[in-house]
Amino acid sequence: MPQSPLCKVYGHVYPCDAGLYRALEQAVAGAMGQEEDEPVLVREGDMARISFEGVYFPEEDVVQALREGLTPAMRGKLDCLDLENWRLTRYRLEEGEVRPSSAPLNNVLAFSGH
Repeated sequence: MPQSPLCKVYGHVYPCDAGLYRALEQAVAGAMGQEEDEPVLVREGDMARISFEGVYFPEEDVVQALREGLTPAMRGKLDCLDLENWRLTRYRLEEGEVRPSSAPLNNVLAFSGH
């Protein structure tokens, strides 16, 4: 019986150049997900997408790769849902910076009308 995911991570960055994509590939290599067939990182044109559900996601490594490779022209976000501690951390990618914010999932659900 598969274990329930402890975290879920969804995000995107665009336009994503080859250097940032390689850095993200290395950063997500340690992710321990639910489905081995599903890639954590995919490229769609000039956009890199991250989609993950599982036990462990190397959040700090991915954020570091974004900080080091982000340019002022790049935009996106990375949402990290910690289901064990019931918390959402959102990293907004804008103006060459990674801007984190965090809130309990109950607050996020209330704000979105759920």
